[in-house]
This record gives sequence, structure tokens and C-alpha cells, in this order.
Amino acid sequence: MKDYQFFEFEDFLEDADFQRWIYRPTAQDTLLWNQWLASHPEKAAVVEQTRQHLLDIKGSVPVLSEDYISQKVAQIVEQAKVANDTPIKPLPVIRRFTTIWYYAAASVVLLLGLFWIYQIRLSASVRSEAPIYAQLTENATYPLLEVANTSKLPKKITLADGSTVVLYKNSRISYPEKFGGTSREVYLTGQAFFQVQKNPNKPFLVYANELVTKVLGTSFFVKAYEQDKDVQVVVRTGKVSVFAKTDKQAPQLQSSPDLGALILTPNQQAILKRTDKQLVRSLVALPVRIDLPQKLTTSFVFKQTPIAEVFAALERAYGVDIVFDETTMAHCTLTARLDDESLFKKLDWICAGTESSYEAVDGKIIITSKGCV
Repeated sequence: MKDYQFFEFEDFLEDADFQRWIYRPTAQDTLLWNQWLASHPEKAAVVEQTRQHLLDIKGSVPVLSEDYISQKVAQIVEQAKVANDTPIKPLPVIRRFTTIWYYAAASVVLLLGLFWIYQIRLSASVRSEAPIYAQLTENATYPLLEVANTSKLPKKITLADGSTVVLYKNSRISYPEKFGGTSREVYLTGQAFFQVQKNPNKPFLVYANELVTKVLGTSFFVKAYEQDKDVQVVVRTGKVSVFAKTDKQAPQLQSSPDLGALILTPNQQAILKRTDKQLVRSLVALPVRIDLPQKLTTSFVFKQTPIAEVFAALERAYGVDIVFDETTMAHCTLTARLDDESLFKKLDWICAGTESSYEAVDGKIIITSKGCV
């Protein structure tokens, strides 16, 4: 499998192997991609975004050829490169189409045109506001160093306390040469992956747009570009606290040595809607295994296993709370092999075998069941 670590939206969109996985997935491809995403959880959002775009291109017309899909992908990428600088031009219509092909292509062209018009208007609207990153760094009470990444490759930065930051393209981060006082504060615009050295006595705070992320020692991903309508935090290991700067308790939360506020654990994310300052906690789109790498090949093989033990195994592997009525499901057992499936696919099989259902609520899995005979 090639190195996708530095791929972004346009790169995934053009990649033939990625397209094959989306349009013609094999068990081997799915296993490889699940393993890769388990090692790169910070890429889950962009992978899901690209997947949705490729599915939109294909739409409901099952006979679209690979050449046609490739052409539309190329047009999307080209428009993405010039969208902020030049007006959107109509996409050319391929001649010699049948009537069905013509209308299918016209629908795709219309969809893409509307999407990019929306993106340009959204970017222009957000850019008209004063840059929050500049305000934050100007108001800092101590001198800051700044690192900017204008290249395509991520840039690794080591801070004074030994914490590391992987800074992605078109991103900037400001931080003090040495951390003084009672906290460790950095300022981000763009996206970065943090691995923070543990220090319970000196919390680590990341200011990104209107969101503050507070940790004592963990690894997490922050995406907060000035032009984005949302700010996203995804937790890989440990616990993270997030709160909006407009929160009335923000001053106390920033100065307190405890986490407080909205707590995130592995495979959970928080998204701050910048328009109404609404902060929402949820599970990530593709939860990954958090147990040790050498245990990733451990089989999920169950033979008349009590359902409580099945759910406990999932909780250990993914770090996700599974809430169910132990009394109601006391007689439920499972016989199945669930090695390669994703967490949600595992839950689909489990619920099918126990006549139950599940939903993700506030970063947890809630199981509803009438019980088993």
C-alpha cells in the first residue's frame, strides 16, 4: 500500500486505488484501508469527505464509465485550484452522449457548480472578518515564536516541554520559547496533530479560532482554518477538554489544573459550529482500535458468548462506552467472527443476532433491546 500519510482531499480524489476501494471494494482492500485508518485517525475526516464526493459523482447512474468519472474528478481538482482566484466557468459537456448520458452529466455539472459557488461565498464571508489567530497572538502577554507551513508535506515541531506538533499545509502555530507560569499555551490556525507530554500541574491549552482545547498529556488532532465554518477536535489517546472562548466559565476553565468542561475520550470528536457557537460531541466517522498495535490482529471470535462480554471486548478495543440494559439482555449470547469489520459493522452484526438496535448519542453507543429468549 502506498504512503497516503500526506494526502489531502485532491490527492485522494485523483488516486486510482482509492477510487477502486470506493467503487469496487474487495475484502482485502477494506482490510488494508481499515488498518491504515487505524494508524492515521487524523485522516478519517478527509477520507470520508472524499468518499462522499466520489459517490456524488457516480450518483444514481450505474453505467458511468471510469473515463467519465476520471474526467469529472479532474474537473473538480482543477476548479478547486482556481476557485478562490477566478470565476467559475461552466464545465464542458462531452459530445456524442446519448440522452441519458447527457442528463446525467448535466446533473453532475450543476451539482459541482453549486458546490463551488457555495464554497467561494462561504470563504469570502469568513475572510471578511478580522483573523482570530492574529487577535489571539497579538493579545498574548509573552513573546511568541511562529512556525508556518506553506509546503504540502507536514512539518514536525518540538516544543520546550518535549511535546510535539505535526503542522499540516497552510497552517501556522505560535508558542513561547519556554513555558512559564501555570499553563502551556499555543495558538493555531489550520490543522495540526499534537502529542503532549504529561504534566498534571501545568495544563496544555490550544487556542484555535473560537475553541479552546485543554489537556494534561495526550494526543489529539485539531482542524481550525480561518475560512472553515466549523472547528474540529479529534482525540486519539487520553482525555481532552474543549470549550468555547465565549463560555462564561472560560476564565476558570483555562486557569484550573483540572480538565472540566466537555470531556472527550479516544474515538470521540467535538465540533464547534462557529455561526451559533454550538459545541457538539460525537463519535468519529471511523472509530479505530486503541489497544496496542500488536493486539490489532486479535480475533473477535465469539461462541455462545454472553452479550455483556461481547460489549466489554468492544469497549476495550475502541475505548467507546456502550450503554445497555444488562437485565433485559441477560440471556443474549453471540456466535460470530467479527475480525475485519469496522466498529459500526460489528454492531450491525451483533444487533442483528440479538434483535437489538443501536445509535450513537453524545459520543456513546446506546443499545435498545427487547431481550432474548
